[in-house]
Parts: sequence; C-alpha cells; structure tokens
Amino acid sequence: IMTTAGGVLFFGDDAESFEALDAKSGKPLWHFNTGQSFSASPMTYAVDGKQYVAIAAGSDIFSFALP
Repeated sequence: IMTTAGGVLFFGDDAESFEALDAKSGKPLWHFNTGQSFSASPMTYAVDGKQYVAIAAGSDIFSFALP
C-alpha cells in the first residue's frame, strides 16, 4: 500500500486489480485489472514535473500518470 501527499491510496488487490482510493473517505477513485498477481508494492516517481504511479504485476510493470 502507498499513499501520496495528495491523499490518494494505491494498492494491488487479490482480484489482480490495481486500485486507487481517497485516503480520507475510502471512496474508490479508479481501478485497473492487470490480470496478474502483484510482485511488489506500488511506487511513485516524477519526470519533468509530472507524477506517475507504478506497480509490478507478473512479469510486467504498469505505470500511470497522475493528474
């Protein structure tokens, strides 16, 4: 599980989905079905001022830009 400074909680669930929740309310914000089990915790990084969140699932790494 990882929480950003903006209050978004990210995690991989047992149904092989990468999930984002509002950290205060617990309200679901977004999900992405990877179809694979997770092999690492989520991480975040920035490139040219744009923040990204990534997670390793199976033999793949999924990365998504944050608004």
